Amino acid sequence: MENAQNKLVIHLLIGKQLYPITVLREQEEMFRKAAKLINEKLSRYEQTYPNQGYEKYTSVALLDFAVRVQQLEQQKDDTPYADTLARLSDEITKLLE
Repeated sequence: MENAQNKLVIHLLIGKQLYPITVLREQEEMFRKAAKLINEKLSRYEQTYPNQGYEKYTSVALLDFAVRVQQLEQQKDDTPYADTLARLSDEITKLLE
């Protein structure tokens, strides 16, 4: 029961469709911001490329988001930082010896 109390149903308008979605209470704002971001992107594509069809706008928006996810995943790679820290740590150790 406690888990059910942490959830709520919100209604999000994404594009031209209304979606009832069950979310954790602490994630409500994130879902609302995500829906707003999607709608802004769709609107931008509709204004920039009029008369292309809603399916095309949706596809391009999805591609845009997927590319951004890939970029963030690449940025998240901390291997170069770990290598640099290891090298600096070795240098400090050598200096202290």
